[in-house]
Amino acid sequence: MPYLKFRDLQKNQMHAPVQNYPIPLPAIFIEIGDIRFSNLLEHDQKGDSVISIYLYLDLVTDSFDGAEGENETINLLDRMDDVFQTFEGFAVPGMTPLVRLTEFKPQYGTRFILYRVDFTTTVDSHKEQGGMFIPTPDPDIRSKVVNDFKFS
Repeated sequence: MPYLKFRDLQKNQMHAPVQNYPIPLPAIFIEIGDIRFSNLLEHDQKGDSVISIYLYLDLVTDSFDGAEGENETINLLDRMDDVFQTFEGFAVPGMTPLVRLTEFKPQYGTRFILYRVDFTTTVDSHKEQGGMFIPTPDPDIRSKVVNDFKFS
């Protein structure tokens, strides 16, 4: 997506743009959702998560029939497919490729349009076994006399 001018983690920057400095558009924000883990054998776990991609584009024209810049505005709709084409199947070591889960309807703000697409992935996690052992006392196996009885 070479046309992007800004990339960041999603921290709701666009909800308070004055406090977050002017953000140049087009911009993309990535949100990593909660990961729900399930246990496997030998300290392995698998976790399912949702990765949300937010694409903000400048929207300074109207899309109604006959509007100035109508074609450019309608072409913005093609940018939703850019998110799918870029992120579907994307993977890094330790996680499965992203699979599109939900494509949300566009949201319109003051001079911008937002496209959001959610993807699912599974994270593999393994606990390395190190030297974390609690020492146990050696058993006392000596003979003991209890109430004049000798046990061996």
